[in-house]
Amino acid sequence: MELTIHISELSKIAAFLNLIKEIDYIEIITVKEESTEIHIEQRKLIDKRLQSIENGETTFTNWDLIKKKYKNKVI
Repeated sequence: MELTIHISELSKIAAFLNLIKEIDYIEIITVKEESTEIHIEQRKLIDKRLQSIENGETTFTNWDLIKKKYKNKVI
């Protein structure tokens, strides 16, 4: 069984994770942090991109490779 938990106070996340790690029958599978600095529309696009990578529909592209490709091109 998997359970999703939302912790609204960012300052409490570390304490919660440390507490939950002490329980031997609970495994932390993933931790996703939401940034309030990212607009919801941008967050949706990022989540969609990450999901397509996880599903094997696309691959992750290294940002340094992209910068090299467009470094000398005039936009």
